[in-house]
Amino acid sequence: MNVREWALPVYTILMQLAVGAFFIIWLIRYLAVSKFSSQEIDRVIFNPILVIAFTIVVAMGGAHFHLSKPFHSFLALLNFRTSWLSREIAFTVLFFLTTIIVLYLVYFQPHRRILISGLGWLAIVFGFVLIYCMARIYLIPTQAAWNSPSVIISFFTTALMLGSMAIACLMMLDLKFAEIQKTDDMSLRAQVIRYSSGGLTVLTIVLAALSLGILLMQIRLLSQGYLIARTSLSLLVQIYLPLLLLRLAFLIYAPVSLGIAVIKMYTRQSTPQSLMLPVYLSCLLILVGEIIGRFLFYATHIRVGL
Repeated sequence: MNVREWALPVYTILMQLAVGAFFIIWLIRYLAVSKFSSQEIDRVIFNPILVIAFTIVVAMGGAHFHLSKPFHSFLALLNFRTSWLSREIAFTVLFFLTTIIVLYLVYFQPHRRILISGLGWLAIVFGFVLIYCMARIYLIPTQAAWNSPSVIISFFTTALMLGSMAIACLMMLDLKFAEIQKTDDMSLRAQVIRYSSGGLTVLTIVLAALSLGILLMQIRLLSQGYLIARTSLSLLVQIYLPLLLLRLAFLIYAPVSLGIAVIKMYTRQSTPQSLMLPVYLSCLLILVGEIIGRFLFYATHIRVGL
């Protein structure tokens, strides 16, 4: 795959990560209000949202490398009524704008709680519609390896799994920076991590298992398809078998190792700092696994007809 071909995996993975991460951090914000004050939890989530906004910018910038005329990309919006690609671009812009507005309000006007909450959930709606539009682009009859509703489920699963691990990683990094700077809210950040670690780990394990199930279902569908579908399957289980096994290994090892580390933290009453290495490693392995999965997604498709 050349630079233009890699632009699509970069865009789809980073944008799905951003949408999933925003949903996870907003869910933590919603649930943590019962344990922490609104001012406290908004201080904790600001830096993760800032990174999410930066990720969206990188994803949108990377997508332009796929275009022969990047400066004409805005013209794609003209086909909104008939094109899933146009809808994807439109909801990408809407998701980005609402995220930026939420970021501004959290930092400069934190007292506007209702407005912040409403815009946050609106951003999530835009993000989920964006992922749906992104997946629908690939549901075309001429692509036997893609033309299945499992692609839609797979894209949402990837978004939530990457988002869950990204938020865990970002909160650990935020805690580390707070330690270095010796800020007053270091203990608050540690408490939020302890509060959310169990839920994030369980969610990651469930999503990894779902991702494995979707992969097996896609293999089964290809095996029952026509010649072109079986050719795609042959590419997957023969030429690209080492990459497939590597992705499977990462999907199994990363959530299991993270789960063991979180259980040890709770049972031994150790500090959240003990999770830094397991969280970083699990996040890296899952990200690499999804990059491999996206490469296989594009590399094994075979066009039927024109």
